[in-house]
Amino acid sequence: MVCEMYQIAVCDDEPEICEMVCNGIREWSQDIRISCFDSGEMLLTAYDSFDVIFLDIDMKGMDGIETGRQIRERDHETKIVYLTAYRDYVAGAFEVHAFQYLLKPISPARLKQILEELFRYMKSTDKQRILDFHTEEGLICVDATDICYFEFVNRKIRMVTRQNSYHMTGKIGSIYERTCSMGFSMPHKSFVVNLLHVKNVRNLDIFMDNGDRIPLSQKKQKEWKQELTNYLSERLVLHPARR
Repeated sequence: MVCEMYQIAVCDDEPEICEMVCNGIREWSQDIRISCFDSGEMLLTAYDSFDVIFLDIDMKGMDGIETGRQIRERDHETKIVYLTAYRDYVAGAFEVHAFQYLLKPISPARLKQILEELFRYMKSTDKQRILDFHTEEGLICVDATDICYFEFVNRKIRMVTRQNSYHMTGKIGSIYERTCSMGFSMPHKSFVVNLLHVKNVRNLDIFMDNGDRIPLSQKKQKEWKQELTNYLSERLVLHPARR
């Protein structure tokens, strides 16, 4: 299931919760090194490069929110899964960019599901296509092919996927720089579109396969339509139709 040794930290001031989570991880895979901590201070003092941290929010002393903030100052890559008995804490934990939340009392089935999600992301065989975004809805990991387009509106970026839409802060130009090598294009100063999902172009309107319509800048019209033509021609070479 897990081919290399990963490091997971479990931090909770309730010993029975720590033991339950640790046992659940061990049952899921033996190829994981687990470290247990009963306080945020202890975790920070002994901090190592953990791949995943299961972190209780409501702890004595330094709570999980502040612990998470300090972890983020030194480690932007570790995946944090918050343990909490209160749904209201989720909004307050947003800035820490949690990967997921595990509500108490902890369900072994839910713990297993989260472990599957974590390692499916970390062990992806095509990781260059998996993009992660820190959105208002939490950390979102999505295959680039599932993204239809990005729109800059009301000083925020809206990401529209096949199933949902998410909101985040940032610059639309930075989104383009990050995705242009994956078949994304910028037909308008406020939009970055996935050429894979372009269904039709009519005058200055781009029709997406999800039914949405994207504006095409008049200044970019000729250049962008040529870019689309080149993209479609390349796909025909790489993925010829079956006869």
